Amino acid sequence: MKQILRVLIVALSAGILAVTGAPRALADPGHVWPISGPVVRGYDPPQTSYGAGHRGIDIGAAAGTPVVSAADGVVTFVGVIAGVSMVTVTHGDVRTTYQPVAPTVSTGQTVTAGQTIGTLQPGHGTTTSLHFGVLQGDTYLDPLSWLGGQATQRVRLLPDGTAVPAIARAAPENSGIAGGWPVSGPVTSGYGWRYHPILHRLAFHDGIDIGAPCGTPVTTPWPGTVVTAATSSSLGNYVVVANSNGITSTYAHLSAISVRASAKVSGGQQIGLVGTTGLSTGCHLHFATARNGVGFDPRTVLP
Repeated sequence: MKQILRVLIVALSAGILAVTGAPRALADPGHVWPISGPVVRGYDPPQTSYGAGHRGIDIGAAAGTPVVSAADGVVTFVGVIAGVSMVTVTHGDVRTTYQPVAPTVSTGQTVTAGQTIGTLQPGHGTTTSLHFGVLQGDTYLDPLSWLGGQATQRVRLLPDGTAVPAIARAAPENSGIAGGWPVSGPVTSGYGWRYHPILHRLAFHDGIDIGAPCGTPVTTPWPGTVVTAATSSSLGNYVVVANSNGITSTYAHLSAISVRASAKVSGGQQIGLVGTTGLSTGCHLHFATARNGVGFDPRTVLP
């Protein structure tokens, strides 16, 4: 009976995807981060084929830090382009790029997820960082979505003059202040459809997950009133704030709650601590936003 229910759930989820037009390609839950460190520059796809933009993400780390393959695959390029040493690994119809990297692998070599392919070299960005890109054919993918295990979002090149909203992709070091992020850290799972790491099925992720050590202070970006300060089996310890800008914000999986229901809070005020309570696989903050009961990607309203 459990197996039948599981099949029905997957079939229903696939039907919902077909109706809504949501992306079908799922990120493999076996993907791993290529290097340990914060995202210091987010993904900003170009508006034209040769236009300005940032076709991947930059992950800050010290020179000499090992760089690993983000998934099982085959090394298809090891060399220098425009004076920068780069490694490319192909995973079926997707390929990942890593630069600047001093390679320890060779073209044609088979690698597994988490296997070292080189070491980070200095010289990229204002601080040393790894530039990590993901492509499917000639289409750039959002590396954070691909790494996070949600439905892969294809990003097409747009005609000249097309307006593209600027969306922050990862938390900068500006948490704890009014208008800032609720906590600093990489976005480990984005907003949208994904393969749920615990339920092992398609599920819609109504917020973003920000990786941070347990016990890290969590702050609300905007002033408002605490609507809920409670515990549930899925969200663990969580807080909901009705903010003065019309946004309702939710902070989940907390290890501790610092406010009470009906309390007034100011922008940048601590409302709890990062934890891993409820349905959680590790220390992180689940941060969700809604306006008039309709959820949306929190990164569209954060700096």
